[in-house]
Amino acid sequence: MRLVLLKTIQKILVKKKSVWNRISEVIRHNIPLSLIIGAALLLELTSAVLYYSAQNIIHNTVDRLVEREMNALFLCIRNQLAKVEVTVDNMSWVVSDGLDEPEWMFSITHRLVENNPAVLGATVTFIPNYFPKIGRLYEPYSVRRADGSIETMQLSSEEHDYTQMEFFTAPIAKNGGHWCEPYFDNKGAREMVTTYGVPVRDNKGKIVAVVDADIALDWLEEVVEEGKLYKATQRFVVTGKGHLLAGKDNAMFHKALQQVRADVDSTGYVAIEDEQGEKYHMFYHPVGGHTNWILINILNDNEVFSKLSIIRRTLLLPVLAGLILMGFIVWRSSRNLERLRKANAEKERIGSELHVASQIQQSMLPPSHLQHDDVNIYGSLVPAREVGGDLYDFYIRDEKLFFCIGDVSGKGAPAAMVMSVIHSLFRAFSAHENNPAHIMQSVNEVSCEGNDACIFVTFFIGVLDLPTGRLRYCDAGHDAPIILKDGKLSNVDALPHIPVGLFDDVKYGVQETQLEPDSTLFLYTDGLTEAKDIKHKLYGLERIQKTLAANSQLQPQQLLEAVTASVHAFVGEAQQSDDLTMLVIHYTPKRYESTLTETLVLKNDVHEVAKFSIFIKSVLEKMNVEKSLARRLRLAIEEAVVNVIDYAYPAGQTGEVEVRVMSDGETMKTVITDSGVAFDPTAKEKADTSLSAEDRQIGGLGILLVRELMDTINYERIDGQNVLTLIKKLKG
Repeated sequence: MRLVLLKTIQKILVKKKSVWNRISEVIRHNIPLSLIIGAALLLELTSAVLYYSAQNIIHNTVDRLVEREMNALFLCIRNQLAKVEVTVDNMSWVVSDGLDEPEWMFSITHRLVENNPAVLGATVTFIPNYFPKIGRLYEPYSVRRADGSIETMQLSSEEHDYTQMEFFTAPIAKNGGHWCEPYFDNKGAREMVTTYGVPVRDNKGKIVAVVDADIALDWLEEVVEEGKLYKATQRFVVTGKGHLLAGKDNAMFHKALQQVRADVDSTGYVAIEDEQGEKYHMFYHPVGGHTNWILINILNDNEVFSKLSIIRRTLLLPVLAGLILMGFIVWRSSRNLERLRKANAEKERIGSELHVASQIQQSMLPPSHLQHDDVNIYGSLVPAREVGGDLYDFYIRDEKLFFCIGDVSGKGAPAAMVMSVIHSLFRAFSAHENNPAHIMQSVNEVSCEGNDACIFVTFFIGVLDLPTGRLRYCDAGHDAPIILKDGKLSNVDALPHIPVGLFDDVKYGVQETQLEPDSTLFLYTDGLTEAKDIKHKLYGLERIQKTLAANSQLQPQQLLEAVTASVHAFVGEAQQSDDLTMLVIHYTPKRYESTLTETLVLKNDVHEVAKFSIFIKSVLEKMNVEKSLARRLRLAIEEAVVNVIDYAYPAGQTGEVEVRVMSDGETMKTVITDSGVAFDPTAKEKADTSLSAEDRQIGGLGILLVRELMDTINYERIDGQNVLTLIKKLKG
């Protein structure tokens, strides 16, 4: 497998080198061609710079011209409105002086219309029952008709109750001048008007009436249509409530109205598009004064930049010529890269066909929390996508904690598929193997088979002997775990082996360290160190260490949550870019308090078994073990001792086997120690009892019996000795 992979990589590198060598050779031996390429690139760049520079200059010029144009319109409208406002304000004082002469009000309204051409109609509306002799409502009104004559009348009636209309209620409510929304006056002016009203007070300061002046809107239409910078310019004057005062009621008006309503300040510039996608430039500004009117000016982008578009089309021809020439050269060069492109496309096709569901991935992970007499474990995996390529696992077998953490290269479904395979391989090989290097070796060999995509895994495997705290581990290119003890941090000394899945002949070595009681082991993937904020700064190892040091006294779940909160605070609004996996193991070994300890030393001679039988029978009687259970225990322990006597020392070599039996009243603990060759009886495959005696392989029944009779069985090689520990609960 490795040879095929190396040959494939070598072919790709040779092809890449060959392509670039050929391109370099073409440039060296074809100077004119190189100059043409350079000229085409320079022409394209120059055209782009000139176009965008000219566009920016025109845009700035248009901004200034539109600003001047809108200022002129603004002043024109304001001057016209100001005349009306000043006239009505002054007339309110005249009305206040003649409140005791109701008939004189007709003369006031007549004079207001006669002396002010901008005013179409004028009225004084009094509060109800102000003149009780006249009636509940009193509204003297004068209006200029189309022939120039001025008609005066008492306008109010039961059908025309001005007390419910804006031109009466709004000035009183505002206690000042107010321009009404446009409306059709079917009683007085008999056309579309807008009205400006001012409240009138008596000598006690009480509001008793409102002086109103109506103006037609046709003059406003003429103003907005005059002096346009461009022929296609569209102008509108709208009220704050969205009523159109001047301009055409079309789709562009409603588009502009949406923008104005969305802008609290009702001032500014924005680029908009119509239904056909044509671009327009919209400028808008409030008219001000007592009005809530807004002036809108819309320019067509094509009209503004029409001359520039002609220049652009003219420049486009040489640019296209340069691009065509460059495309021809690139096409010639790309022919040599076609095979490589097809190979990559095939690899992507295979990768895209791999699929895995998030439920399957999560179901393969162990429960996030495990509380045991000797360890407290908490793990977390947060994928960057729906599924990810990180993994972790842990379980306890034979008084040993088997755990791992890994990170598959890449993301998404392909990485998740590989993660599932690696997880299954770890479980399968660690079920009957205690050496993490051997487990890693087996996982790597299988992972390399058929790995055409060259997906690799950084992987860390640990085996913690719970009674002794002896931690054996193997690291395949993964970040080294961190040990926390009494507030101090230290990194596990891990050799940088090659990641899993690259080469099937890699030799992995086992390392060992001692984990002190109340120590915490923190494992993580590079999704933690490489977490990025919005400025692409990395979270980094230093921040991890500071967070761990500040929270070292916490239990695993709280410690993991503290690190997670620190990462989230650092990342902020930035999107998660990689899977984030953490595993925390707190080692709290339960001390075995023995109330009875008996020791026997045997020679590696089968005749010593009789001596052992007497010894174990005596010990079990001292422990007051029930007879039926005592028989089974003697059988199991005797099988284990005989197994050690038979296999611990080479044939012809004399050695000793020490048997120590202890009890704390609740459990019985038997430790069998020898100085022979390394031999792990727990690693021997179980005998298949379903087969007949003729088909069954020799051996395996003894250790099967021990496993079935004992609660736990644990083997360790310590200081050149084989140590086999058997534990059985005597109560419960």
